[in-house]
Amino acid sequence: MKLDAHVHTVYSGPTSLYPLSLIMKECYNTPEGVYRRAKARGMDLVAITDHDTIAGALTIADRPDVIVGCEVTARFPRDGVRVHLNVLDITEAQFAEINRLRGDVAELLPYLHGQRIFTSLNHVASHVNGQITAAHIATLMPWIDALETRNGSRLRAQNQTAESLAEACGKITVAGSDSHTRRGIGRTWMVADSATNRAEFMSALRQGRVRVEGQHGHYFTMASDIIRLASGFYEEKVASLCHKPYCWRRLAMVAGGVVGMPLILIPLALAFSHFVLEERFNQKLLFDLVRRPARGRVPTAAEAA
Repeated sequence: MKLDAHVHTVYSGPTSLYPLSLIMKECYNTPEGVYRRAKARGMDLVAITDHDTIAGALTIADRPDVIVGCEVTARFPRDGVRVHLNVLDITEAQFAEINRLRGDVAELLPYLHGQRIFTSLNHVASHVNGQITAAHIATLMPWIDALETRNGSRLRAQNQTAESLAEACGKITVAGSDSHTRRGIGRTWMVADSATNRAEFMSALRQGRVRVEGQHGHYFTMASDIIRLASGFYEEKVASLCHKPYCWRRLAMVAGGVVGMPLILIPLALAFSHFVLEERFNQKLLFDLVRRPARGRVPTAAEAA
């Protein structure tokens, strides 16, 4: 069975880029649209992993081939560094507790471990996680089950860093498109050959009997996603205007969007700059992992519990 384990929908909320966060969403995919696209591209199971919410996943959670997941933003309170943890197959009650604890990894990680919630560290070699260092990674390793070693929106070199780290630490490898548009859904996935249903897939995943397949990211995938996100923004505003054509705020929003269309060239240039910075961050993290391993022995989850 195949699963793209990292996909976003409109429920992920506003983009994290200010001032675009005032008007644009992180994603314009609908849960139903994600489901249909994933199935059309050969995924046997469908997971929705929005940022810090399961509201989108719950809209289709009654289907036997849907896995309720979440990309949890967890925080190191001492220095404010944030990491993205992917949790799969969770309940509403579990999410409520995860959401309460995610402000402090020292409280969140023992809870995830105690509940046997499958947890992976997403795009470890990306500066999206903030200034993560070898010390942060050493803190996480005893508690997490897996590393995302193939992210369809990250550079091949970044995925290779994650793969090497997973091999060195004996962690399960997982994959997902990290798709914020319809383009990438089902283009990066993992396979459990022995599974025939959702429960068997999760069992195989916990045992590490999966393999990663599919595409890595590059500049053109991000450029394409930027254009698609802009299209989603315009579609939403036009639909909103058609619903209430005499609302001056909506008229002004659409007019401003039309005037600003040529500015799309700016984010395309920023996409190139983004990947330059991503490559530099990846190298910096690699140097840190070699130069500054964790001081002393890191306790296992069983010892720390």
